[in-house]
Amino acid sequence: MNGDQGEVRPENVPAEDIIAEKHGNGYILKGVGGSIGEITYKLVDVDTWILDHTYVDPRYRGGSLAKQLLNLVVDEAREKGRRIIPACSYALAQFKRNPEYADVWERSEKEADYSDHA
Repeated sequence: MNGDQGEVRPENVPAEDIIAEKHGNGYILKGVGGSIGEITYKLVDVDTWILDHTYVDPRYRGGSLAKQLLNLVVDEAREKGRRIIPACSYALAQFKRNPEYADVWERSEKEADYSDHA
């Protein structure tokens, strides 16, 4: 025990205490104390979004909240037939690491060339 009884860790927070809400071009995670995470995207054109920001409060990091946010945007993109340019470092790392995002990933020519030769 570290003596910090007030610290909230993801494994100690029941899922029902965290709610995801659509907010403009993105989603917000709300906990008991307010906003604890967010993800945002910008419209490039009618078919493409730039995923530009992912944030989870440091007290809630280490779990799967950021990936849950990412999946909300990816699911919405799939439903609407959109493509995503992962501009924020977290989203880009997840897109590179997980082939399940390939169907929505709008790759640059450089990225497409690299993956064809990797």
